[in-house]
Amino acid sequence: MLCKLCGTTDLPLFYTQGDRRQFRFYRCPRCRLVVYDTQTGVNQEKYIFSGVDPEAPTRQNRGHRQTYAFLSRYVRPPGKMLDLGCGDGTVLWLARRHGWEVKGVELFAEQTTLVREQLDLDVETSDIMSYPVRPMTYDVVVLTHVLEHLSEPVAALRKIRDFLKPTGVGVLEFPNIDALDARFRRLLDRLGLHRRHYRATYVPGHVQEFCRASFAFACEQAGLTLERWETYAVNPAQYFLFRHIPIGNKARVLVRRPAA
Repeated sequence: MLCKLCGTTDLPLFYTQGDRRQFRFYRCPRCRLVVYDTQTGVNQEKYIFSGVDPEAPTRQNRGHRQTYAFLSRYVRPPGKMLDLGCGDGTVLWLARRHGWEVKGVELFAEQTTLVREQLDLDVETSDIMSYPVRPMTYDVVVLTHVLEHLSEPVAALRKIRDFLKPTGVGVLEFPNIDALDARFRRLLDRLGLHRRHYRATYVPGHVQEFCRASFAFACEQAGLTLERWETYAVNPAQYFLFRHIPIGNKARVLVRRPAA
C-alpha cells in the first residue's frame, strides 16, 4: 500500500472494517495519513440526500450554521465564495443572506437540481478536479466533508489554492482519525472487548482519513498555510469543549493562500 501524500510504501495495517474484516485501512508512519485499500469497493452514493430546508431545526442545519459562524470569525463580506461539494446548499444560502456572492459545485445532478429549484442558488454539476475556474477568483472556498472522499487529496488542495485570491481562505471539514472516541474504539477492538457490527451491504465511503499532522503535511505540499485547526461537535456543550481541547471526531480548519 502506497501513501498518497509522501510516497511511503508498504504501509502497516492500522484497522479494519466489515464483519469479515475485509475493508482494510493502513497508516503511513511518516506523514500519518490513513489510506483505505479501495480494491474492496467504495460507496459514495450513500451520501445523496432527498430534501432541502435550510430553516428546519435539524442537526444538519445546526452544523451548517457552525460552519458559517466559523468562517465569519476570519472573513467578512462583500466577496466571492465557492462551495465545492455544496450538498444541500445551506452554507451558500446563509452566506448569500449576509452579502456574499456565492457559487456552488455538486457531484450529483439530482442534488444540483434540488438546490437550484428550492433555494435559487447558482450551482453546477461537476467533479471538483475537472471544474474550470479562472485562477485567483474567490475570497473563500468551502469544502466540507469532501476531502476524505477524493482519490487525490493534494491535487484537490492545490485546486483550492488556485481558485483563491492571494490571502484568500479555505474552510474545510473532515473526520479526525485521532479523535479520543476513535482511539478508544480501536483499542477495544484490538483487545477483543467490542466489535462494531456492520450491515451486510456496508462498503466504506472514505478513501483516506486525516489527523492534524497528515493534513498539515498535505497543506504544505499544496502551497497552503494551515492557520486554524479545531475539532467540533454539533452539540453545543461538546462543541465548546472540542474547540478548546482538540479531541473531537470531526475537524474544522482554516487554510490561507499566501500573499505571494
